[in-house]
Amino acid sequence: MYRKSASPDGGRLLSAGWLWHRLSLAVCYDVAQAIADPCHLDGRHELSASFNPGLVDESSACWLDDDRLAVAASAEPEQDSIEDDREPRLHPCGLAVYDVASRTCLRAFKMHEPPGTILPLGRDHVLSLYRHPKLIELSTGTVVHAWAELSSGRQDGSIIWGLSGDAIPPVMAFDPSGDRFAIANGDTITVLEFNLPALNAM
Repeated sequence: MYRKSASPDGGRLLSAGWLWHRLSLAVCYDVAQAIADPCHLDGRHELSASFNPGLVDESSACWLDDDRLAVAASAEPEQDSIEDDREPRLHPCGLAVYDVASRTCLRAFKMHEPPGTILPLGRDHVLSLYRHPKLIELSTGTVVHAWAELSSGRQDGSIIWGLSGDAIPPVMAFDPSGDRFAIANGDTITVLEFNLPALNAM
């Protein structure tokens, strides 16, 4: 129920997963501190409260570089009422870019549907896997391209219990180099290839 990934430089560990019913949060750990003191891993090191003041369900997250995360929110309503509604911040069915070093939300967008699981494509794009694979540009939140002919399920968090039929994610694989993604639909496997230098130059 926890999806973990290391920052590109190996200095931080990201855990994006279930905290308690029904809330998932993205949590960052300092690897060097955890090696020196394993109790560091027992603490809660979620993103700044100003980034997510209403406790939006953070359904997925991924590293864009050593300091920046993209964070996706599910369709679940916020857990708490908000008096100080500063922007930018994460909203339900939203997507945001967060600077871990400065603990600030750099930008945030409300999407038409939950982003679901997100995968990094270069410094400023993610691949959203809710319903269909979608390439999203992170300076504007624009869906640059959608592969509507491919079904990628409707996973909207780290827990997939209760999903049935075409809502269950199919078999998928993401190349760690970040430039290839494979998805199985029926008896067909489709491989999407991305030109990362071109994406980073956009």
